Amino acid sequence: MKPSQLSKPALWLVLAMLSALSTEFYTVKIWAANQPAGFSDLYASWWAAHELLLHGRDPYSSAISHEIQTGIYGTPVDPSPEDPTGIGGGFAYPPHAAILFWPLVYLTFPSAQKVFLCVSLLGTLLSLTIWMDALGFRRLPLLWLSVTIFTLGSFPALQAFKLQNPSLIAAALIALTLCCLSSGHFISAGIFLSICTFKPQFTVALIPWLALWTIADWRRRRSLAWSFLATMLLLGAVSAWLVPGWMASFLTVIRAYRHYTYGHSVLDVWFTPGIGSVASALLLVAALTLCRPHRSESPSSPKFLVATSLILAATVVVIPTLAPHAQLLLLPGFLCLLRSPNFRWTPSRFTRTFRSAGWMLLAWPWIAAVGLFLAAVVYPTANLLRFWEVPLYTSPLVPLAVLLALSWLIRDGAKSGEPQPSIPEP
Repeated sequence: MKPSQLSKPALWLVLAMLSALSTEFYTVKIWAANQPAGFSDLYASWWAAHELLLHGRDPYSSAISHEIQTGIYGTPVDPSPEDPTGIGGGFAYPPHAAILFWPLVYLTFPSAQKVFLCVSLLGTLLSLTIWMDALGFRRLPLLWLSVTIFTLGSFPALQAFKLQNPSLIAAALIALTLCCLSSGHFISAGIFLSICTFKPQFTVALIPWLALWTIADWRRRRSLAWSFLATMLLLGAVSAWLVPGWMASFLTVIRAYRHYTYGHSVLDVWFTPGIGSVASALLLVAALTLCRPHRSESPSSPKFLVATSLILAATVVVIPTLAPHAQLLLLPGFLCLLRSPNFRWTPSRFTRTFRSAGWMLLAWPWIAAVGLFLAAVVYPTANLLRFWEVPLYTSPLVPLAVLLALSWLIRDGAKSGEPQPSIPEP
């Protein structure tokens, strides 16, 4: 390869390294500066699974919740009118989530943290590899390395790693589901999809979309439905055995957890919680309707991949959280937008506009983090803590920009009317 051909990929690699280093500095030194020393999203799952599997205790009880709060904050959280028993911040997953953490319950929490970090890092790298392979990215070392560093060095990923949030595992399981679908292993895909439900909000749109896709060719795809339903029945039976009558307790914890974490969607914030819920339902229906014409596509086709990425982007918009780590679900969407000039259909002006807006919104946290990183050379880090929100200004807008860009992109594909067996090499 000529030096001129190497210069651009090398420049992107240097930019990726600078962005990742700056964002890591911002995440650790500024964003997390005032967090309790023991703050970890993993602790609630680890302790609840430990007590449930080893001692048979109810993971949704106020006693377990108070022990989790004490482990994180040093003292239980004070009750409030919205949470009179003070269970907010406790175990907020279905009981079968404890099975995922079963290997960790025999370890001390520091050891469990190290194992989780390694597994989640490998899972994120696997997710990225699956999506890039599925979208037909050429295997150029500098390209893959740059995209990898940009991904791992993004604030959503670094926040998830810092918090040790199980969103990393859920995103990896979703990628594995799509990998199994594209390779024709529908039974394995159904199993992975059912396991994804330990984070139910991540599958609120994906399951209906894959149900539509399965029904479109029931004879060939029915094994996906049967394996999913069989695994869900098994997980439901195990959950009922572990925690009899768990559903009512789970819903109570979820209601308390929403107050504990300000559990509202972007649409709730823009409108009101009531109107936001209606808008979320309508948006999901609109997304499924937009993707419906592509339910007959092969799982390895660009149209199916763009449709699935759109569904995941819609999920981030409607789920009741503003936490940036949920934006890990936007990874395939951004890769689709990065890859869109090489599709066999030409992106329209609206697609290019929304795609540019998405890239600018995505770039802002890196730009702001670089600015804070450079400012730290001159000013003490303590003086920069008041600017901790600056890199997050665009965060609520990113999912919507990606959703709109993918919506127009999938319309471009529908208008092209060309068969799409696979994505060509760039």
